[in-house]
Amino acid sequence: MANFKNLAKKSTVAGIATALTLSLAACSGGSSTKSASSSNSPLKIIITNGKGEIDSQFKQAAKDFMKANPKIQVEVDSIAVGDSLNIFDKLTASGKTPTLAMFSPYDALHKYKDVGIDLSKEKWNSETTDALKNSSGQVIGFPFAVEGMGLVYNQSVVEKATGGNFDPFSINTQDKLKGLLDKIKASGVQYPVAYQTETWSVANHYSSLFLDQTKNPDSILNKLKAGKLDLTKNADWNGYYNTMEILASKDYNKFGDRPLGQYYDAAHVAVGKGDSAILFNGDWAYDSLHAVAGANFGFMPVPVDNNANNPLNNKIAVGPTQVFVVNKKATAEQQKAAEKFFNWLVYEKAGQDFVVNKAQIISAFKNNPNKVTNPLGVAISNAITAGKTMPFSTNYVNTGDWTTILGPEVQKYIAKQSTKADLAKAFESYYTSHKN
Repeated sequence: MANFKNLAKKSTVAGIATALTLSLAACSGGSSTKSASSSNSPLKIIITNGKGEIDSQFKQAAKDFMKANPKIQVEVDSIAVGDSLNIFDKLTASGKTPTLAMFSPYDALHKYKDVGIDLSKEKWNSETTDALKNSSGQVIGFPFAVEGMGLVYNQSVVEKATGGNFDPFSINTQDKLKGLLDKIKASGVQYPVAYQTETWSVANHYSSLFLDQTKNPDSILNKLKAGKLDLTKNADWNGYYNTMEILASKDYNKFGDRPLGQYYDAAHVAVGKGDSAILFNGDWAYDSLHAVAGANFGFMPVPVDNNANNPLNNKIAVGPTQVFVVNKKATAEQQKAAEKFFNWLVYEKAGQDFVVNKAQIISAFKNNPNKVTNPLGVAISNAITAGKTMPFSTNYVNTGDWTTILGPEVQKYIAKQSTKADLAKAFESYYTSHKN
């Protein structure tokens, strides 16, 4: 992330990314946006997909939806994986009006807070606890993708080192983490960790975890904005960077001699092949891991201290990372068509199948009978069932700013070019000056 995430989620794809667009006509008539009741042409709606990795699945879903709703024409526009510019912005700049827009929860509540309509009365609200609400309590976001992040591990490598079945939630202190890494080294794996240090990973993903020290992450952010939180004295903030030092160290990290670099692909290859065992990432990483080897993978929490009873040490971050917003600038007919699409996703077998089986996304809706099959998705589902999850903290921060402004500050710390006090000052200065 979760974008990722925003998510959607991350890649080292370089160059200028272009939107992938498909206009799917359900019958002849072209691109008219008039109501079907006043024209023989279908009613056209545009859906933006912020998860480029499921572009082909989404476009097939659009075809399936149109078969069931022949009077509606659906155009799916997907962001290219790795593109930082929301496809919604590109389309609106070109004069188009998306009907359904996929945003991160943070962006839906801040940058795009004036885009959506009130969805509080929609039937599907009864099937989920993850609908996104604004400050007034109105539901403005349809939860599309539930994702999670933590320490991803190669099960076969870890179980070889531990000598049997491995309980990932047994690693609930920093000392236990170091003990596990030492066992993995003793089993013949020179570098147990492949720690990627791209700015998004070390900043808006990893560095946001400390926000979960309270039940409401916004309470920590509000203290930062008010200049009333001294991070140098915040135990959990300090603890996460102590753990980062373990993960990025020369003793354990495959990239420890040169910790800063574009290691996303190399880290996945290393853990996928079993040359390393652990990386920090989310369930969106499974495609990269699975492409290398058919091994099983799971999630461990990121321990923040040596108190085994600390809730942060016993949970992984999980939550809706992408939500759909219905554009208030769309016509009333288009908005009704968007609501039909939501109901298709939630209640129809084909829609349920698309979300979970085709896209391998954990559904936010309890009535969906399908279960994801990829191991990381299974691990998240199991953690949800066991009550071992905490909020997806990336959803509470401005991912763009955390990546471009705070990310380089975290990298300086990893490279030992600054102190923890310097890093704390950078975070505090950002929030007292940006107020977001």
